[in-house]
Amino acid sequence: MSNTVFNRTNIFIALQYLLSRKKQSILATLGVMLGVTTFIVMINFMTGVNDFLDDAVFNGSPDITVGAKKDAQKHKKFETRISSLPDVTEIDQLLTEDENVQSFAHQVQSPAILISNTMQLPGGINGVFPEEEKHMVELERRLLDGKGFESLKDENSILLGVSLAKKLQVSVGDELKMILPNGKRTQLKVGGVFSFGITTIDNVRTYFSANTLQKLLGQEQTTTHIHIKLKDRNNIALKSKITSRHDDVVVEDWQDSNKTIVIGNKVRDILTWSVSFALLLVAGFGIYNILNITVIQKRKDIAVLKTMGYASGDIVFIFLVQSIIIGVLGAILGIALGYAISYGISVTPLDTSDFIIVDTYPINFTPVYYLMGFVFGVLTTILAGYFPSKKASKVDPVTIIRGA
Repeated sequence: MSNTVFNRTNIFIALQYLLSRKKQSILATLGVMLGVTTFIVMINFMTGVNDFLDDAVFNGSPDITVGAKKDAQKHKKFETRISSLPDVTEIDQLLTEDENVQSFAHQVQSPAILISNTMQLPGGINGVFPEEEKHMVELERRLLDGKGFESLKDENSILLGVSLAKKLQVSVGDELKMILPNGKRTQLKVGGVFSFGITTIDNVRTYFSANTLQKLLGQEQTTTHIHIKLKDRNNIALKSKITSRHDDVVVEDWQDSNKTIVIGNKVRDILTWSVSFALLLVAGFGIYNILNITVIQKRKDIAVLKTMGYASGDIVFIFLVQSIIIGVLGAILGIALGYAISYGISVTPLDTSDFIIVDTYPINFTPVYYLMGFVFGVLTTILAGYFPSKKASKVDPVTIIRGA
């Protein structure tokens, strides 16, 4: 025998053992395939849901919001004037100098009553500066009808979330009446309808010209909020920097305003990875049992090989070749089936009863998950094949032959 275990004879013997037990080999391959398939489908689906929620919520919301502190005594009675944010110029300077700030936009928010021909709804108006807001929200790809921020060049134009538009029973081109806290009434025209996919956003979100809203309120140059987008959302050091320099403002970050979604994402991630890896381990134990049975059934053959001069390393190599072939073949089939099932889910219609507005199930087709499925599938199989092969390499040929 050659000193090296990596020779054609050892590979030939491994293939013969693999083919001589076709049913066991097929079952082991199916075990790997189903484990990898389930891993890929679960990862694709759960991360797809997380990405969808993140995109819908975080793209439509600022990472940090700066607003004015409200005087509790002042607001015990009805006020016709909205609270204005102080030190706007100083805050703007601070944001301009911060390297983690991607963009920021000023807003004028005010309570309002919207009245259509059939409905009357209390709510709020978001007065925005279109050129600033374009850097905060990708509204164009969320439009269902009409125009985006460019329609706000018309001072009487308003953009509505799709759920709010349905409640008011209006569409693009229809007219609305708006009543502000100071009693000012104005006629509006629906310039566009958009959807972020989350009813809690689409049910209340409006966009209106901030300049026009300031004029209607009689509060020129008023800013009620500053919305900030960060380059690194997880780095919210800017929040403490603002509050330390300006004690008359309220600063809220994305984690504060989306605690339920943040916690939900963490729980889903833990559940997804735990179940997925558990399935691969279960498949690995199944493969271990199959290969262990193969070792027991081949004890006489192993004894003969050892009497012919085969070393323990040769025996380990022979059984590892079998497990590698099973692992690679099963992982490839699992990837193909996982992709097919994931694609089928991605085109399946989804009825969410208007809670989440999405046509089909959200699926993430990130290539790295397929690579992970392949690696884990093969690695699990190799480990499952190593222990029986190690056991086989320690077989005493004399004892087995005597017992034959």
